[in-house]
Amino acid sequence: TINRVDQTRYVTVSAAIAEGYNVGRVATAVEDRLKDYEVPEGCKLVFAGENETINDALEQVGLMLVLAIVFMYLIMVAQFQSLKSPFIILFTIPLAFTGGFFGLFFSNSEISVIAMIGFVMLSGVIVNNGIVIVDYMNQLREGGMSKKEAIIEAGKTRMRPVLMTALTTILALSTMVFSNDMGSEMAKPMSVVTIGGLSYGTLLTLLVIPCVYDIFNPEKKRKKVAMEETIQESEEYPSYEEVSGPVEYETVTEVSEYQEVTEEEIGRAHV
Repeated sequence: TINRVDQTRYVTVSAAIAEGYNVGRVATAVEDRLKDYEVPEGCKLVFAGENETINDALEQVGLMLVLAIVFMYLIMVAQFQSLKSPFIILFTIPLAFTGGFFGLFFSNSEISVIAMIGFVMLSGVIVNNGIVIVDYMNQLREGGMSKKEAIIEAGKTRMRPVLMTALTTILALSTMVFSNDMGSEMAKPMSVVTIGGLSYGTLLTLLVIPCVYDIFNPEKKRKKVAMEETIQESEEYPSYEEVSGPVEYETVTEVSEYQEVTEEEIGRAHV
């Protein structure tokens, strides 16, 4: 039948997807087959249905992810009062995303809207590890510790809290991965992405973030130069003993003579 929508005539050709096939892959294969098909003049092919809905949802979730990263960066800038430290912390997000894709690959799961929601959640969780490490490094350096010592000390001290935080989240989401209840297959990609991203991202955060911090925070040499200039200027001036030494000795001598005369006078007056 020929229908009309918005004063345009169209013919609907529908098909069902067999079990075990992915809608996105089937739609992509159909589009590739129809690329070389010459439609009559004045006609065009438009793909709609479930595939269009999924693509629109993926675009919305992608926009949500970008806005989440921007908002996280702005909040960290307000907290750290710096543009550099939040930028270093954001390096944890690519590490976590890599682990999330590894999780989807090894679990034989497809990239879906639920999986993209898992990436959004993962980006907000993984930055906590970077905040804990970078903030402690800044505190140690403000306390007078050198950059290398601060990096080593922060790695040793903050490794346990970072691992414990990641482990609690991984264990909590593991029930969704191994569940066989009704509807568990829908939420499984989100848990797989989060667990894979946290596992991979946490381990690499302990290695990559200190290296990135070392690159973006070169050792400050201005203080050393200023101290050397101060020492050189102090060596140019004469010492206190050279200037006031003889005068101090004369003063002591005069006081001692004054004390002797005073004692003699006291003795005579007593006699």
